[in-house]
Amino acid sequence: MKKSLLIVGLLMAMSLTASAQYKGFAFGFRLGPNWGWTGSTTGAAVNEGARTGFDVGVVAEYYFANNYALVSGVNVDFLGGHYSFDNAIKLDSTTSNPDVFKVDRVYKSTLYEIPLMLKMVTNDLGSLPIRAYAQVGGGIGYAQKVKVKDAVNGAAAPEVWGVTNKEFSNIRVSLKIGAGAQYSLDESTRIFAGVYFSHDILNNINSISPNYYKFYNGDKELGERTTKLNMLQNRIGVEVGVLF
Repeated sequence: MKKSLLIVGLLMAMSLTASAQYKGFAFGFRLGPNWGWTGSTTGAAVNEGARTGFDVGVVAEYYFANNYALVSGVNVDFLGGHYSFDNAIKLDSTTSNPDVFKVDRVYKSTLYEIPLMLKMVTNDLGSLPIRAYAQVGGGIGYAQKVKVKDAVNGAAAPEVWGVTNKEFSNIRVSLKIGAGAQYSLDESTRIFAGVYFSHDILNNINSISPNYYKFYNGDKELGERTTKLNMLQNRIGVEVGVLF
């Protein structure tokens, strides 16, 4: 009887140890490049190509089940993009219609973001302690400022970055998906590598900016646009990191 209870106890202990392997908290770091481009729900902002940026961040995971975790942390994302849009100016005060011209804009910004993701992890793949994962969720962030270089009607862009704080919204909200694999070095340390896609769901152009819904020259309104100018940041990133 005692021997049977001892065996049952050992089996229960082994089961609890196995189930607790990926429970609890884990903290770590991540970094990697990203490639950003512009989207527009109205078509008023036209994507002109992707720009390379970089991500760094602190990761926090909480495994509430053996194969499921909540993932959060703090990311610092260095983003870029390239898009064009129409603007206008009145060259002659006697005419009522403004002269429309094309602005080709390259921009960069720093985004401080807090993600919240649901992470789904497989069991070990084969004999090695490797597990694949997928994650889905979103993020909310604050873009401190946006720097731009504008070229007008095919002219060369200036060498110096201009800083604009009024035209772009500071608050960013995005949807995120990702996938990758993680490898256990020991019972408490894991390294991981993966890819992710992030898509903004809020217009990055400030809704109170004249450029959002009107042509303008400085503070002078020159007429309403056919469609509102908007800009949504998309990016694909590669990330590697370590969890303790």
